[in-house]
Amino acid sequence: MQKYILVLAAAAMMACQNSQTGSGSDSAANKMEQGAEEMEEGMEMKADTAGAYLKEQKDKAAAAIKEKMDSLDARIEELKKDGSKKSEKARKDLQEVRDDLALRLEDVRNSTAEAWDKTKANLDKSMKKADAEWQEFKRDFKELFR
Repeated sequence: MQKYILVLAAAAMMACQNSQTGSGSDSAANKMEQGAEEMEEGMEMKADTAGAYLKEQKDKAAAAIKEKMDSLDARIEELKKDGSKKSEKARKDLQEVRDDLALRLEDVRNSTAEAWDKTKANLDKSMKKADAEWQEFKRDFKELFR
């Protein structure tokens, strides 16, 4: 008789464990599904944040390029008025720099997240070139800046 009671007690305990495990596995499955959904939402938020950051960087770069191009346009117009051969060469040099910046502006506007680092490096190089050309221009035309 004791054997039967032990077997019944063991069966009852196993049944209780199975029912707990059964609801536990449903709960675990639900938790895993919920965790997967949260990860997906988190990745979407991260992608949105990265997209917003890239847009912000592209907008800042485009504004800097436009400002530099506007400045070069004004200088080029001043040189057209001078009319000397020296100013003609300087005007052409500045126009080349301006044209390069216009290309960089298009690159910035069309850049993807994957290509942004390369686009930014090319932009930095073009902006430095524009600054160097302007410094050279100022040295060559000191008489205009007295």
